[in-house]
Amino acid sequence: MTVSNAKILVVDDVAENRDLLARRLARLGFTSIDQASNGVEALAAIGTKSYDLLLLDIMMPELDGFGVLEALKRDGRINELPVLVISALGEIEPVVRCIELGATDFITKPFNPTLLRARVLATIENKALSDLMRDELRRKQLELNEARTLQLALAPQRFAGTVCGRALSIDVLLDPAKEVGGDLVDYFRVGDDMIILALGDVSDKGAGAALMMARTHAMLRALTARPDAAALFRAPQQALGIVNAALADGNQSCMFVTFLLASLDVATARLAYVRAGHIPPFHRNGAGKIGRLSGAGGPPLGLLENATYRAETVDLGPDDRLLIVTDGFTEAHDPGDSLFGEARVEAFLAGLAAAEREPLRRLADHVRAFESGRRPFDDMAAILLSFESRPPS
Repeated sequence: MTVSNAKILVVDDVAENRDLLARRLARLGFTSIDQASNGVEALAAIGTKSYDLLLLDIMMPELDGFGVLEALKRDGRINELPVLVISALGEIEPVVRCIELGATDFITKPFNPTLLRARVLATIENKALSDLMRDELRRKQLELNEARTLQLALAPQRFAGTVCGRALSIDVLLDPAKEVGGDLVDYFRVGDDMIILALGDVSDKGAGAALMMARTHAMLRALTARPDAAALFRAPQQALGIVNAALADGNQSCMFVTFLLASLDVATARLAYVRAGHIPPFHRNGAGKIGRLSGAGGPPLGLLENATYRAETVDLGPDDRLLIVTDGFTEAHDPGDSLFGEARVEAFLAGLAAAEREPLRRLADHVRAFESGRRPFDDMAAILLSFESRPPS
């Protein structure tokens, strides 16, 4: 926007005042100048055309300047349209009221031409800068929205079916606290009888954490293309060691990833898992008893290039359920700074019905409700594995 193309609306019930202002503006180089004789005409003009400056009188018939300001404030347009009030009212009260309603500035009639020039040009310059900032913010918001869509698409769809003749289901959830986040959730098959579960949590939030998450995810998935992938994931500590070494190499940002990598041999119902600094998964057996898989596998990924990891194993039984979550669930805060905590997660798993189709969404909604409208504490990601270990008869 420049002086030559800026659009100005002059609002005054006295034709001579409007003409005087229009001529002054023309001398400053403005060429797009419209006029209105009262507040009703002004709002009608603003509703059909985008203006860069409004020169507004206060005392007018039908609808005065206060009414115009109130209408602009009510619908939010006062934030984008600067209003320079020019009025014969000399008391401080109307000036204060105009500013409170969102007017940019106030000039008393009869106006000083030099002061008018300075105020108009400064307001137009500020409007141009505000428009540039608003356009840039809008562009970045669109980019972040696209990035969020792409990130959410990385989370696999829910699975319910049979593998190696055994029934199982896998539900997943990814819920970034910002547009994009640093949590990772994935599962995939390696060979005919092995299912890999992966859940990670980058030590930060936002765009940087999202890139770290994407890099970690890509490295993990790249291992599936290796000829020794089956053997590698059957010993998940080896797969995690490779990913850790790559992340730690040249990690100048010092970001790290807590991670849980598990491989389920469906044929034998044996689960091997490595907990790299991640909170222990929740395990509910067929009798409804809740326990934790607390084996310590090693440090978070990306901190120590030569870190070693150790896998633990557990045999799953009929109707077992495994719930893996990030700390966005357990460490969420309510307005009184109380934690959502692990006990509530355990209670959710204990009361989970077999037929519920989207239980993780319900758990996430419970957490957000617990936060009571506060800005989300952290990203949330989770995997729920429901396993029927009995082979078909």
